Amino acid sequence: MKKLLFPAVVATLLFTACQNEAAPQMTENEIQAKVDSTVGTKLDELNTQASEDLDRRMAIEVKPKADSIVAARDAAK
Repeated sequence: MKKLLFPAVVATLLFTACQNEAAPQMTENEIQAKVDSTVGTKLDELNTQASEDLDRRMAIEVKPKADSIVAARDAAK
């Protein structure tokens, strides 16, 4: 009896969980508005992050490159 009870309970739970309750349909305009909102937010975050990265890297990379250019120019004279 125990062997039949467990599969029956599992089957009952599966059938009740799989009802035909579809998610509400979004119109094309609603989908596009949601995409635009998400992309706009993400783009702002990426631009902010890129600006911070640029500021950080400028201080690190520009000075040595400028020094090597000046040294190469002086060596060529």
